[in-house]
Amino acid sequence: MGVLWIAALATFLIGAVMAWQLGKKFAQKHRPYAMWWTVSFALAALAALTQLIAFAQGGFAGWDYRTYLLFSSAVPGFMGAGTVYLIWRRFGNWFLGAILLFTAIALVGAVTTSLSSPLLKDVLAASATVAKVAPAALVTLGYALLGAVGGAALILGALYSYVRSHQSYNLLIALGGIAFSIADTVGQFGHGVLFFPAQIIGMLLLYFGVAGSNEVAARMRAAKSA
Repeated sequence: MGVLWIAALATFLIGAVMAWQLGKKFAQKHRPYAMWWTVSFALAALAALTQLIAFAQGGFAGWDYRTYLLFSSAVPGFMGAGTVYLIWRRFGNWFLGAILLFTAIALVGAVTTSLSSPLLKDVLAASATVAKVAPAALVTLGYALLGAVGGAALILGALYSYVRSHQSYNLLIALGGIAFSIADTVGQFGHGVLFFPAQIIGMLLLYFGVAGSNEVAARMRAAKSA
């Protein structure tokens, strides 16, 4: 449990630092993709914080788990929104509208669902087997929509952009999305030692991918003004 506590703390700190860094970039340039990437990293950090609190108190209390449901379900959706704004900006508002609708569904589900109390004591199992702990249709629907739509935009969008532009930052974004998917998979099988490291690797890949896109954009602007 000590290892998992440390891993959750590291995930929270890394997510918070990256959200802060991307938030500063948004404040400087006001790029929509930077804002939604900032939101996604902040949500990932907050989801890890709820797990950290649960580890400290020996399990989820209930309110913290409902918060975890909302934050963790929304992460892939807003990551996907950041990717769409980065690659296909003209579709960004439409995609964001869908993500906000799906997040509202997840919110209603998280607030209204009944919880299976005995399962809340195992923090990692409760995080990975949401359908058993919160058996509500709206929770399942929110996770499914945000995960499928956001994940597809994140990974497939980045790969499509790489095929067209051959910019390596797109591969980092795609690999980051895949790492997050792996984290979810190993979590479902109870491999807590791998769950948090996979999340951290995913966040690092995504962050450096987004940072790489900023560098490419800056070089292009410099070349045009020369």
